Amino acid sequence: MNEYKIIFRRVGYSNTILIVNGSHSVLIDTGVKGNLFCFEYLFDQFDLSPDDIKLIILTHTHYDHTGNLNELVKLTGAKVMVHKNEYENLKKGYTPIPKGTLPFTKFISAAGKIVYPKFASPRPFEADIVNEDEMLLYDFGIEGKVISTPGHTNGSQSVLIGDSLISGDSFVNFRNGKVFPPFANDPATLLETWQRIYNLGVKEIFPAHGDKLKVKDTYEEFEKWKNKLAVNIKPQSVLKKEYSFETRS
Repeated sequence: MNEYKIIFRRVGYSNTILIVNGSHSVLIDTGVKGNLFCFEYLFDQFDLSPDDIKLIILTHTHYDHTGNLNELVKLTGAKVMVHKNEYENLKKGYTPIPKGTLPFTKFISAAGKIVYPKFASPRPFEADIVNEDEMLLYDFGIEGKVISTPGHTNGSQSVLIGDSLISGDSFVNFRNGKVFPPFANDPATLLETWQRIYNLGVKEIFPAHGDKLKVKDTYEEFEKWKNKLAVNIKPQSVLKKEYSFETRS
């Protein structure tokens, strides 16, 4: 495998991740629209030409993760990967506004569905690659994979590289110390996702909002939400199969 770097950048009020790997570099999420110049600067900063970006992975299809997608595809020629449960959302340019997990976000969600039902939606785009559960990144010289991490949305996915997880909105890291997302369509499923991530031995998380965080800093909220939702999640209860890396000869 080639050596590569994980670069963490804020674009608007959402983060993007660039995996710098020469002519097989990968971009994860595309930030809030109107910020194409941020990516042009980022590529130049690491001596990449736009066509070095071979793949764009969307953790899900909300507008703050797809805002510069169309422009970036034109610029780079990269293929786009989305989870199968988000494929039609992206193609149609419509994603339901997610449910709130807190009183004020429940209000925002309810109001948005009435006043601006397309608020969370991306511009229409048909993805090239559809991930059904997990997908290896070996073709890009990266010893990692994309895995399903539902809960925030049914089609959320994350990128696992070693003991690092690029999580999209499966985790956040706000200044008030909150790490459980303020919006999640299925909080109980998201807790199961968190437990599976713990089982994988992940140590650090690159969230879509806020700074990088250590997994240990999420345990307290995990227990709080387990009690709040009265769900019983045992350490191995949701690990249906191991996400282990295959060895290529």
